[in-house]
Amino acid sequence: MKRLITFLLIIISLSGLSSVHAGERVKFAFLTDIHLAPGAASDSNLVRTATEINQGDFDFTIVTGDVCNNGSDAELNAVHQALSRLEKPYYIITGNHETNWSESAGLTFNKLWKDDNFVFEHGDFLFMGVSTGPYMKMGTGHVREEDIYWLENELEKWKDSGKTVIFAAHYPLMADLDNWFKITDILNRYGVKLDLCGHYHKISVHNFDGIIGLMGRATVPSNAEKGGYNIVEIRNDSVFFSQKVTGEGLPELFSAFSLNNNDVIRDLPVAQLPDYSVNREYPNVKILQTVQDSSSIYTGAVAVKNQVFFADSKGTLYAYNGKTEAYDWKQNITGPVYATPVIVKNTVCIGSIDGVLHGFDRQTGKERWTLKFDQPIIADGIAEGNFLYVGVGSDFCKINAKTGQLVWKNTNPGGQLQGKPAISGRYIVFGAWDTHLYALDKNSGTELWRWNNGRDQVLLSPANVVPAINGNTVFIVAPDRVMTALDLPTGRQLWRNSDFKVRESMGISSDGKTIFAKTMQDTVIAVAATRDGFHLQWAVDAGFGYEHNPCPVLEHKNILYASGKEGLLVAIDTKMQKVLWKHKCGNSSINKIFPDPRKGVWVSLIEGKVMSF
Repeated sequence: MKRLITFLLIIISLSGLSSVHAGERVKFAFLTDIHLAPGAASDSNLVRTATEINQGDFDFTIVTGDVCNNGSDAELNAVHQALSRLEKPYYIITGNHETNWSESAGLTFNKLWKDDNFVFEHGDFLFMGVSTGPYMKMGTGHVREEDIYWLENELEKWKDSGKTVIFAAHYPLMADLDNWFKITDILNRYGVKLDLCGHYHKISVHNFDGIIGLMGRATVPSNAEKGGYNIVEIRNDSVFFSQKVTGEGLPELFSAFSLNNNDVIRDLPVAQLPDYSVNREYPNVKILQTVQDSSSIYTGAVAVKNQVFFADSKGTLYAYNGKTEAYDWKQNITGPVYATPVIVKNTVCIGSIDGVLHGFDRQTGKERWTLKFDQPIIADGIAEGNFLYVGVGSDFCKINAKTGQLVWKNTNPGGQLQGKPAISGRYIVFGAWDTHLYALDKNSGTELWRWNNGRDQVLLSPANVVPAINGNTVFIVAPDRVMTALDLPTGRQLWRNSDFKVRESMGISSDGKTIFAKTMQDTVIAVAATRDGFHLQWAVDAGFGYEHNPCPVLEHKNILYASGKEGLLVAIDTKMQKVLWKHKCGNSSINKIFPDPRKGVWVSLIEGKVMSF
């Protein structure tokens, strides 16, 4: 009763914000961070929530992502089934849990809901929602370059309609989204005043560069909080933002304000623009070339002689000539592309999310062969001789890159394959999103052993790390934040060390004697590649700050290159054990670092940029 009285008093007191006219009202349910697991409390809670929404006077429902935990098809289908109970329309976008660990590389979400963006009108209002990633690897949120174009193009089409535009994204429009400032710039130019978001599971109001941000409470029930949802009602320019516990009581008003007056956020902090001052500290850093794509890039840029190969999120594979500074050729495959091209002799091999492996002539771009599978290909492969070894969905395959014929396929892994394998002798070693590290016989494809870190949480799997092998010892780091050494012939665990919070970013020296790893807070470490225990050789403060970008580190000609989630490239002298230079290449994650046959290295960034140093 107390909540009801408070609610009515606030509405009455705010009635002077604007005059209310017939037709200038919209009321919708706002769900975010559902984190559904089939058969769990989150599943039944979503069903109860949908039933309750049907009993209310809502015009529609908006869902701003993180609808599941692990991105599995089973989870997405369960969410779709529960939300299908809604009798009024609903509009949905992805969150990082759908895009980061997607079992289908995003295909299942788009199959169930047709698109991961939305735009629709309702009376005097226009609603737009944009997917924010990150896509198929740990990282900061990012709006794809092509989605930025889509957003601006849609707003341009509607700019003279007189409609009030409401924007929605999973990530808040601040530093958690690496290109937030591009989005707020567009929204401000077109007069957008309200944003809906989630991600932090707590109802709150924010200042997104002058735009009022409403962060919704999580739908998922937790130990400390019962399941529930958010309610947004707009009358002319007056907004009422409430939260509701499913099955209990009345809505609780959280905030009320006018869209024509942003006093509600005037004293709230605003995110700071990216800081590029580090580039002035190292003026001698030489950028040899920069290539800017119109789409996002998730692959590495692989250099062979004068050519550099990479692919983008629209599905274009490029052969860029560093000497002529022009493209030798381009080929279109099904995008977005997440697998870095692998050069096997004179064939460029690359997989697509529709399960097709392509082989193109390196010099002419002519397609030599295709090999069709029934699972998406997002894994990086490795070449040896005429053969390509690569993960295809949850299968591991050996392909004759000259003919395009499948030599063998191992179907033992129970989770998607993503990271690049390592080869030594008869052994090929790789991780999977099923908590296991595998070793196969590269000649027959027979499983030789599998290892597990003792944890059953799949998100702690050693799946997106490149194993390092020295002699008979395999080294890995994983999201469990532990460095591990295993016996190559048997898979027997030799030692594990958690002194440093390593994650997925590591590499090995060219002489095989040192393992390098980037930690989750500033430090890069060098560890002896030995079997008898963890022996730290040195640790250098690289100044990354908090870090979880899985980009492998690269040692090239006694220089160690490490990268960050916000575009920082750091070069460390491995002999002097100190930072040589730093350069902020952009404000998105660096995907991969590859050696340049001429001098330095090539890097690619999610924001569609490829650079050589």
